[in-house]
Amino acid sequence: MTTTTFCSSRSVSDSISELPNDIINQILMRLPQKDAVRTCILSTKWRYKWLAVPQLVFDYPSNYKLSPTEKNKLATAIYQALLLHHGHLIKFSFSVTDLDHKNSSDMNHWLHFLSKKGIEDFCLRIWTGEHHKLPYHFYSFQNLRILNLYNCVFKPPNTFRGFDKLVSLELRNVVFAPERFGIFVSNCPFLEKLTLENCPHFFCLRLSSPILKYLSFLVSISLNGMAEIAKYFKDKKTSNLIEMASSIPAIEELAVENYFLKFLAMGGVQNRLTKTLQHLRILHLSGICFEKIEEVSCALCLIRSSPNLEKLTIKSLRETNFVMKAVVEHLRVEDFLDCSLDQLRVAKMQLISGVRPELEFMKFLLATSTRLEKFEILPIQGKSFNCGFQRLKELIRFRRASAKAEIIYLDPDDLDK
Repeated sequence: MTTTTFCSSRSVSDSISELPNDIINQILMRLPQKDAVRTCILSTKWRYKWLAVPQLVFDYPSNYKLSPTEKNKLATAIYQALLLHHGHLIKFSFSVTDLDHKNSSDMNHWLHFLSKKGIEDFCLRIWTGEHHKLPYHFYSFQNLRILNLYNCVFKPPNTFRGFDKLVSLELRNVVFAPERFGIFVSNCPFLEKLTLENCPHFFCLRLSSPILKYLSFLVSISLNGMAEIAKYFKDKKTSNLIEMASSIPAIEELAVENYFLKFLAMGGVQNRLTKTLQHLRILHLSGICFEKIEEVSCALCLIRSSPNLEKLTIKSLRETNFVMKAVVEHLRVEDFLDCSLDQLRVAKMQLISGVRPELEFMKFLLATSTRLEKFEILPIQGKSFNCGFQRLKELIRFRRASAKAEIIYLDPDDLDK
C-alpha cells in the first residue's frame, strides 16, 4: 500500500527559509527585481531578505517606453531600495529608454550613494535621447570590475587615472575625450574584455593590459568622420592596428566590425603584423568591401598574423558595382603559398554577392587551411550568386588543403521559414 504525504505550503516555506543565506541570495538574484521584492509577503522571515541580496537590477528593454507616472514610481522604488539595503552591494544595473532632467538628477544621487558601497559591477543603459553626463563621484568607484555604459558622457577629472581592478569594459555610444580615455584604459592592467561601439571621436587606442582576451570594435563613420580619419593618418606611415597588436599578446577573440576595418585600412598595413597574435583563436571581420584592395589587404594581414586561428567569420559589404582587377590579382592563391592556416577549423562568409574577389578569397581559405572542417557560405538576402549554381560548382572545384573540409551553402530564404 502506497502512502502519499502532503506538505502544507507553510512547511515548504519554512524549509526554504532554513536554507543558508548565501543560497537564498542566489535564488533571489535569479528572480526579476519585482519578484524578489514580492517575496517579503511570504512570511516575517522573508520580509527583509531581498534587502540583503548583493545586487539591484532595474532593467527595461529598449522598446519599453515608461510613462511619467511609471518613471516616478521607479525612482521612488530605487531610492527606497538603496536606503533600506543592508549588507554588501556588488551589482547595480539600470536600463531605461531615456532620461529627462529629473531622472538625470535622480541618477546622480544614486551614483553618489553607490560610490560609498564598494560597487563592483555597474551597468547604465540609456537606450535613446540625450547623453547622460556622469558626475565626478562616479569616478571614485575604485572596486569596479565590470563596467557597462550606454549613451553617456565619460569625462573624468584630471586627477582620474582609471579603475585598476576593471576586468570587463563595454562602452556603446559613449562620448569621451580621446586623450583622457587613452590614459584611463592604459591604467586598467587586469582588463580582459573590451567592447567599443559607436563611440565618437575615437581615433587612437593604446592598450597596456597583457591579459586582454576579447576585443570588439563597432563604429559607424559619416563622410565627415572619414575626412577626419584621413587627416589623422595623413602623416603616419604605419597603421594603429600594428601598434595595437603589439600591446595585446594574450588576446583570444577579436571582433572588427562595420567601418572600423575601413578605419584601420586607411593607416596602411603590411603583409603581416610586426608581432603575431599567437593566442588569437576567434576572429570576426564585418563590413569588408571586397571591391577595395586596402580593406582586403587589412583583412589578410590580420588572418596571416594569427597562426593559431580556429574560427573565422567574415561579413561582406557591397558598396559599388565595380570590381577592380587589381583586387582579384591581389587575391590569387599562388601568392599565398607561404601561408598555412594550420589550426583553422570553421570558416563562415556571410552576405556574399558572388563577385570575383569574394570567390578568390574563398579559394585562398580552402587552399591554405589544412585542418578545415566546415566552410559555411551565406549569400545576401534576396540575391544568390550572380550565376546561380554555376558559381557554387566553381567553388566546389577549388583545391582543398583539408580532406575533411565540408562546404555548406545556406539559402537565406530557407533560413526565414
